[in-house]
Amino acid sequence: MKKRFFIRAICLLLLSAALILSSLVSAGASSYYDGLPDVSHAKNVYFANLETGKVLLNKSPDIPIAPASTVKIMTGLLALEHFADKLDTPVTITEAMLSASEGTSMRLSEGDVISAEELIYGVVCGGCNDAAYALAYAVSGSVGGFVNLMNQRADTLGADSTHYTNPTGWDDEKMVTTLSDTVRIAKAALKNERYMEISSAVSRKTGFISEKEEYTLNNRNALISSYYAQGYTNKYAEGMIAGMTDRGGYCVVTKATIAEASYLCVVMGADENGDTISSFDIANKLITYAAYNLGFVSVMKEGEYICDIPVDFALTQTKKGEQAESVVYAVTASEALVYIPLSADAEKEISYEYYLYEDTLTAPVYEGERVGGVDFYYNGEIVATVPLVTYEDVEANSFTLKIDAIRKLITSRAAIISLLSFLIIFAVWFYFFDYKKRRKKTNMIRYKNH
Repeated sequence: MKKRFFIRAICLLLLSAALILSSLVSAGASSYYDGLPDVSHAKNVYFANLETGKVLLNKSPDIPIAPASTVKIMTGLLALEHFADKLDTPVTITEAMLSASEGTSMRLSEGDVISAEELIYGVVCGGCNDAAYALAYAVSGSVGGFVNLMNQRADTLGADSTHYTNPTGWDDEKMVTTLSDTVRIAKAALKNERYMEISSAVSRKTGFISEKEEYTLNNRNALISSYYAQGYTNKYAEGMIAGMTDRGGYCVVTKATIAEASYLCVVMGADENGDTISSFDIANKLITYAAYNLGFVSVMKEGEYICDIPVDFALTQTKKGEQAESVVYAVTASEALVYIPLSADAEKEISYEYYLYEDTLTAPVYEGERVGGVDFYYNGEIVATVPLVTYEDVEANSFTLKIDAIRKLITSRAAIISLLSFLIIFAVWFYFFDYKKRRKKTNMIRYKNH
């Protein structure tokens, strides 16, 4: 009995030790999401790494929402695409352009003449509504025509849940979007370098073509400029738009670049929490979180040996004059950078598997020829792929190549079909030749008998 009790006690101790060790390992395992800031003061939040597509936060992506000032991303993008290399095109401000404009203004007056470029600065840097209406008329001749263009472009980008009714984001019950659609539209604008340059400007002294005193625009994005709101500027932030409406709440869309990593951050439907504007506060904290907790880590150097690959028809000789199989080294084509939590132990938590397009190569083989790849895994997920290439040239043995070419020719489908065709034709010919010969012999016998 004592012996059996002792064995049970040992088993229980071992099980307890295993459970404790397991909990320690789990607690020590790194995660992309540990320590993400509170986003409860915004209805919709998106935060993702652009290089890898890793989404770190995606709160209520498909719920219909008022787009507020995010509309100006589409307005600025369409205007830039329309004017393209003619941004200096003069635009004369008319009464119609100003009649529907409300809210933030760059103080345009009827009769002012200003370049399209300055109006675009007014929209995407200053968030000015009068500039947005002026661009709508300048591009399409009317607000309705421009709004149709906006909706067409949204459809093209896959923003199927978005419907625009004006170029500014001014509240309208019929105007709606989703966080997912806003992300799609923002990604389209990210590809436009001029949009990003203009929306990243801290300020702009806007000059008029007509005789009017220049006007200083200040960026409404408090992550970039502290003119409208203090305490939110972030050195990593770039572009894109910010603002607020009663229905849409506070919103901000911005890009952040931190070392080799870049991020897209979208905060919509945010409130004002005391003296804190939650859209800027959340975006600022998300970017700061990424700066201190996430990034690219090198786990393998360029030119790292991975495996040998046999090479046919490139036989070499050993010192004894015997023939030996030829191989070529497969090495990594570039450094392997993986996007992971900076707290992760890369040596223990990153694994890799390699694959080859073919198990055997045929000479000649050339240095740098891609032959496969290496997949790197973190928590069971592929986090990077690096091409595998050949380390050096391998010359072909011309004699064995010729022998192989003859073998392939003989055993090819075309050769087999040709041979079969020849045999069939020969058999038919032989049959008729033999038949004709026997017929002739029979006729001669008959002739002699007669």
